[in-house]
Amino acid sequence: MIDQSQNEIAKAFLEQSRSAAQQAYGAWEMVMKSQKAMLDSMRSTGAPFALAADQYDKLIDYQSQQYRGALEYIDKMISDFQQQLNKR
Repeated sequence: MIDQSQNEIAKAFLEQSRSAAQQAYGAWEMVMKSQKAMLDSMRSTGAPFALAADQYDKLIDYQSQQYRGALEYIDKMISDFQQQLNKR
């Protein structure tokens, strides 16, 4: 059986995982924004990158949705652990 201290440790690990995910996504997002700025500047000079830039936007949107979904799941798990801790 899982005791209270194990629940607290698991909850702490989930919170740390959430923070690490936020930091990793923030770094990834900065790289992606700089690449998008480069594509946008190339497109504004007349280079035929419209389709590539549009596909890139779709990729960014998809990645953002996946990230938000992962954080929502982590938040749910943290909440579940907190409820377990409150029951004890």
